[in-house]
Amino acid sequence: MRHLQQPIACLDRPLTLPPQLPVMTPVRPTACPGLLRIVQALDGGICRVKLDGGCITSMQARAVADVAQRYASGVIEATNRGNLQIRGVGAQHRALVEPLLAAGLGPATAAGDDVRNLMLSPAAGIDPQMRIDTRPLAAELLASLQNTPRLAELSAKFALQLDAGEALVMLEHPHDLWLSVIELDGQLVMAFGLAGCPAHNPALAAVPLAQAHELVMAVLLLFLDLARPEQTRMRHLLEEVAVEHFIEQLQQRLSVGLIPLAMGPRGVAPGVRHIGTFAQRQQGRVYIGAVPGLGRLDAAMLRGLAQLADESGDGTLRFSPWQSVLLP
Repeated sequence: MRHLQQPIACLDRPLTLPPQLPVMTPVRPTACPGLLRIVQALDGGICRVKLDGGCITSMQARAVADVAQRYASGVIEATNRGNLQIRGVGAQHRALVEPLLAAGLGPATAAGDDVRNLMLSPAAGIDPQMRIDTRPLAAELLASLQNTPRLAELSAKFALQLDAGEALVMLEHPHDLWLSVIELDGQLVMAFGLAGCPAHNPALAAVPLAQAHELVMAVLLLFLDLARPEQTRMRHLLEEVAVEHFIEQLQQRLSVGLIPLAMGPRGVAPGVRHIGTFAQRQQGRVYIGAVPGLGRLDAAMLRGLAQLADESGDGTLRFSPWQSVLLP
């Protein structure tokens, strides 16, 4: 991996970044759109705005609406990973990106945009069934993903999931590394699995909650040590390396012993919980979920949601893997 001296190539003129935000040559190149990589489609460019935990403030939502209307077609899509993407981007890439960076929607490092692939429950921190509030751990993991130079070698498709037992959670999407907070012998521990999903695959082992961050870092760095550049996903590596061998090497990198587990896949809560009104963990509060047609909004709709968030909610919106939006 080497540092590039030229500006980010996707922009129509240089985007000035501080020295601590190096742009790196990707080891595993991707054609996926990002905030700093606008990809052309038949209707114009696509700019994907990654949201930490699917959450966006009303101020940030207005910034997205403004640039989508001014520098693109005005179409804003909710994605199946709880992000937003602006469609029909014209030639003024820099003019579109700079207000989003100013609103705090950019990565901590230029090379960190691709690896911000951590999915939480859209109701993280407010779901009545949650075992812990995953947001502090998620913030710690996102900081490490973006600020650990070696992790820029991960593919833009390499995905993580953090589940704390919430009722509103997408458990069927496969992830390269998934984590679930479970109760074991009266204690909460962090179970994990590789190249699968909690709904269909049993966890491989667990660690104490305090070692969850250490576990994630060890898994990611071990993957990079073992995988060839063309092996972009965990499943590609596990086609050649036995899971048992991976776990043996992982154990050598951890400060605690892995906890063996004997349980099946995590059950999925019945019913539809991303549409309608549902009680929050906080007494006397509810969240409201709705789905825009085909997951598409326009600038006026997003501004209207931002206004509702300010007037009737907590000032934030949460986008979900069902391409829906929650107003907590």
